[in-house]
Amino acid sequence: MAQFKKSVLKVAVSTALLSGVTFSTNAAEEAAENQVERIEVTGSRIKRTDMEGANPVTTIDAAAISKMSVNNVGDLLQNLTSSAGAAVNTQTNNGGDSSTRFSLRGIGDERTLVLINGRRVVAGGNGANASVDLNTIPTSVVKRVEVLKDGASATYGSDAIAGVVNIITRNDYEGFELKLNAGQSGEGDAEAKGVDLTFGAASDRGNVVVSLGYNDQGDAFQGDRSFSEYELRAYADGSTERGGSSAPPWSNMDGYDGGNVTQGPEFGDWRPYDGATDSYNYNPVNYLQTPSKRKYVNVFANYLLGEFGVLGEVNSFAEMSYVQTVGKRLIAPEPLAPLIFFGTAAPYSPDNYYNVKYGPKDPDGNSFQIDDWRRRMLETGGRKNERDYKTFRTVVGFNGVFENGWDWEISYNFGQSDATERAEGYFNLARVGDAAGPTGWLDANGSLITDADGNAIVDAANGAQLVCLNAEGAVIDGCVPLNIFGQPGTDTAITPEMLQYISGDYNTTELGQNRQETLSAIVSGDLFDLPAGPVGFAAGYEYRKESGYYKPDSLILQGTTTAGNAVSTEGGYDVQEVFGEAIVPILDDAPFAHMLELSAAFRYSDYSSFGDNTSGKIGLKWMPTDALLLRSTVSTAFRAPTIDDLVGGAAIGFPEAADPCDANTYGSDAAYEAVKNSPNFANCIATGVPANGYDSDGVEQIPSNTGGAENWGGSIELEPEEADVLTVGMVYTPDFVENLSFSVDYWEIQLDNALSTVGTQSTLTGCFERGEYCDRITRFGADSAAYGGIITVDDYAVNVGGIDTAGIDFDIRYTFDSNFGEWRLSLDGTYLLEYDKHLASETIDHVGRFEVNHDGHFAELKTNFTVGWSKDDWDATLTTRYIDGVTETENGWWTDPFDRSVESNVVVDLQGSYLVTDHLTVTAGIDNLFDEEPPFVFSAFGANTDVATYDIIGRYMYLRAVVNF
Repeated sequence: MAQFKKSVLKVAVSTALLSGVTFSTNAAEEAAENQVERIEVTGSRIKRTDMEGANPVTTIDAAAISKMSVNNVGDLLQNLTSSAGAAVNTQTNNGGDSSTRFSLRGIGDERTLVLINGRRVVAGGNGANASVDLNTIPTSVVKRVEVLKDGASATYGSDAIAGVVNIITRNDYEGFELKLNAGQSGEGDAEAKGVDLTFGAASDRGNVVVSLGYNDQGDAFQGDRSFSEYELRAYADGSTERGGSSAPPWSNMDGYDGGNVTQGPEFGDWRPYDGATDSYNYNPVNYLQTPSKRKYVNVFANYLLGEFGVLGEVNSFAEMSYVQTVGKRLIAPEPLAPLIFFGTAAPYSPDNYYNVKYGPKDPDGNSFQIDDWRRRMLETGGRKNERDYKTFRTVVGFNGVFENGWDWEISYNFGQSDATERAEGYFNLARVGDAAGPTGWLDANGSLITDADGNAIVDAANGAQLVCLNAEGAVIDGCVPLNIFGQPGTDTAITPEMLQYISGDYNTTELGQNRQETLSAIVSGDLFDLPAGPVGFAAGYEYRKESGYYKPDSLILQGTTTAGNAVSTEGGYDVQEVFGEAIVPILDDAPFAHMLELSAAFRYSDYSSFGDNTSGKIGLKWMPTDALLLRSTVSTAFRAPTIDDLVGGAAIGFPEAADPCDANTYGSDAAYEAVKNSPNFANCIATGVPANGYDSDGVEQIPSNTGGAENWGGSIELEPEEADVLTVGMVYTPDFVENLSFSVDYWEIQLDNALSTVGTQSTLTGCFERGEYCDRITRFGADSAAYGGIITVDDYAVNVGGIDTAGIDFDIRYTFDSNFGEWRLSLDGTYLLEYDKHLASETIDHVGRFEVNHDGHFAELKTNFTVGWSKDDWDATLTTRYIDGVTETENGWWTDPFDRSVESNVVVDLQGSYLVTDHLTVTAGIDNLFDEEPPFVFSAFGANTDVATYDIIGRYMYLRAVVNF
């Protein structure tokens, strides 16, 4: 038995070395010393004396985190090789929400469960959200992060399909620590600064730890990087061309003969619009990194209450955290195009003074009604959003050890996040319609000036006041006529008074909340002894209540603003669960079985929203020798429909997509003629496309209705997702090479009944190619100037298809001493073997691809290679992050569809630290040492690259000083 314990200890410590990004010698020694204690390992509720179970777990400790520039857990996790897909971060400007989320295996952040000290964390965002905002967890409070890369619904319940992130906090810290951070990019932007203060005290009966902090992240703009300064279009021959929006600040509108016309930069020079030369470059004024300010406080406390009979010694504990994040978004000024972009008719009247004076003319020199007009509203300075998120979480409870030696715990967990989002730079469409309508003039007495026939005059009148008129010729009180024909920066620009009328009083405010309450009770201990050891057991009960809401203001509810329209979301559900787990030792210190252990777990869940679910798990852990550990798990996992899935209010978004029925999608007239002559074009006609086709003239963002399943009008009821998860792996620490360890794990996830949306692009493609989803597409009718164009695509939540994915994780660690210090070498990586997303009649292969409309980036291979060195008071780390190249598809818009290769990406980070005194450590580092630019990804939305995957800031230098006593 002594040999067994020694072997397990060796493997446990070696595996900890394997699974961490880096792991200091002192941390390893500390882990070894603590093995005699019974601890709870992520993936199991049973306390045990060894760290390693049947589940693959990656551990990142405080020593490793201190060698990075990251300040929150989200940025830390997104650098793992097991991260994939399209989880947002603060590099996500248009479409982001100032949060950072983690998508393990790339199957969605909502399928990765986040815990703090083994307990759930409230979701974050603008209200009724499905996943945790990891920006709310600062690294200053983290002792270690454990990432369980295995399905764990049997242990933790819903959402743990891809795995679990368990953040273990520094709730036992004693002393005083002051940490100062500062950083800046090589371009002089993206400045960051922060301060963290942690202090803890203990007595023989308890302890308390308090941590305070503030972090300020500065902005960077796309215009300040060569790769993102212009929007780029890609072509099959490898060339690129500067692109942009069809709504330029010099206007783009109907010409009299049916084509579109523009003035170009030369005022009054009306000519045919040419997308190659007249498009507006919106990139420079967009954030490349969104700014945010975050302040936080965390308190952890334990106090031994004393002996209470059969309960034994009873300990009380409490956790409290409060985080406020204020983040901003800035995107280009609004492209005001009421008809084609927002589906609202706001024609420019031929009797509007500005149309008469500046607008295009018919062959006889007369003004005419302009139905489709587009104008970039540069005068606003951009569309600005400010988010104020406040997240509060507290845990209180009691734990102890019964007289029979069993552990017990009762806890109450409460979390709430509140959001306020304010937006400006948008317009009231009803007022825009009034301001573009007919105009008249009021004399000094306030009377309408008319001609001999009693009609309001259109031409200017000396000393008179220009006013808006309604269809009956009456004055619209307070309305200021709009001039979209002038040039920004000149005396013909849109005036402040015009902006005030159509937008000044119409900035929007949205409120949201997520709320979570959990009451849990658990017991664990040894049931009985077998020849190979005691049978471990745990069982418990959990009651959880989730609720949330999202409340837009009246402008958004009424759909009268270009900020979009949305309906309120409000709802909730509760769940009662019972769970159990056992670990059965089968063999101990036997030939070819130094240890053989079987584990099993189950959970029964009863939801108020859909019914019940049962999940289970079986694991096997086998050590044929003291140097080799083999492990495997088979489990079922599930994810319950969220509040947003169920009752999310309908909202409109504008994803990029290519309409197969649109001439603009194809590179030539001949290509479109072939489409119109194909049998598939009958599906276009069935949705409302004219038989001779239509041309959207550069519309690339398709208005799409999103929201919960209730928006289908009761025709669709959601069911939970279900998944089968398999892992098989090994950990090997050979005796013949000291301090060498490696692990290999194969994983496989088969997800069915996925809770998702079909997606705008898949809806359009499915209708065109197979006649599916056609009833979800609404187009302008024959009486519209935009006949055939898309008004909206319905893309509400459904159970649709599933995901089959598999891959291999590998990890190698080697340490050795030399005359020049201690060296640490590590290589960890993920090799993706399979990722197939199944929709109703379509399977999309993601391996080695970037799929903007199908979940993001899925490199075949990702690795992190680290070289560490330490000698005396010096320490240095060099990390090389590699992301394999992928293939993307250019879906059209400016050329026929084609595939193009996205090059691989290699980024090198360098960090060094010096122990100045026993109480002061100074660290300096450079992320992206060689200033590697991110690869060009044409189909990605924003910055000409994939902001969710690559380092887009460039070379980044930081300095950190830590004072502790």
